Amino acid sequence: MITPRDADHAVGVELQLEELVEQRERARVQGRVDDAEAIEPEIADLQSELADTIESAAQVDPVPPTMHPPDAPTSHAPDG
Repeated sequence: MITPRDADHAVGVELQLEELVEQRERARVQGRVDDAEAIEPEIADLQSELADTIESAAQVDPVPPTMHPPDAPTSHAPDG
């Protein structure tokens, strides 16, 4: 399960990525090939960061241990 912090980070990275892709496309359309190529490594870095964030979030226990301690009773039936 993704935490709110991971989700916020992923959204921020996605927004940065979208902006760089738009900058690259503008540079290509305007014939600024060198500028477009210079943006490529930044795009690759953000894609990698986004993938790492998602992978890290996927490894988080969806229910924190404090929510279901191993010795807690599983029902509310009276003892006896």
